[in-house]
Order: sequence, then C-alpha cells, then structure tokens
Amino acid sequence: MENVQPAQYTQMALKLIYRANIFVVNRAHPALQLGRDDSNDIVIVSLFASRIHARVQARDGQFVLTDLSSNGTFLLADEQTAERRLRQEETILSGRGWIGLGKSAARHGDHSVRFALEAETA
Repeated sequence: MENVQPAQYTQMALKLIYRANIFVVNRAHPALQLGRDDSNDIVIVSLFASRIHARVQARDGQFVLTDLSSNGTFLLADEQTAERRLRQEETILSGRGWIGLGKSAARHGDHSVRFALEAETA
C-alpha cells in the first residue's frame, strides 16, 4: 500500500510592514485596522493619519483596503505607474506596493505602510 501525503494547497497572505514590524492578514487574522489611535492594530505615527484611518481585510479570497478617513488613503502598487487616492471607498490589493495614510505614498515616510501578497502553504 502506498504512503499518501496530505495534499498541499496554497493560500495567500498579505504582509504589511511598518517601522520594521511585520503584520499579517490571513485565515488566522482576517482583518487589521490602521490609524493614529492606540486602539488600532497598526498604530501610524503621523499627523497625516486619521485616528481610525483604514482597514485591510481578507474577503472572498482577496485582500480589500477600505479608506475610513477624512484625508484619503493613497495606493501605490509596484505594477502601476499612477498612484490612486481612495476617499471613503475600497479597492482590492494585489502584488506589492505602498499604502499612504493621508498623504502620497511615493515618499515612503512615517505615514506609509509597505504591503506584499505572498503564498502561504497550509
């Protein structure tokens, strides 16, 4: 009789990097909130960020960025040439890039969070 190994399948995870700290959105942690307030999962040390600025969540196999702020959230994906500004709306994250809270992500300051989608094996 053959020894059959359990099937491996690939699930995606979203890594968020802020100030050398790595945060992960995946099956075990399906959502993170970002903002200036200490109650957020990722506390952004910038006056450009709102107290509760944005949320990233896993939804239907994708990762959704939702702007909750008054100043907007900026998305600069590596595969895009133009930055996108979200105002009280949401978008699907893909690949890798930068999220700017309240200000352009192009300068990668304290208001910016790096993101990357990666496969995780379960």
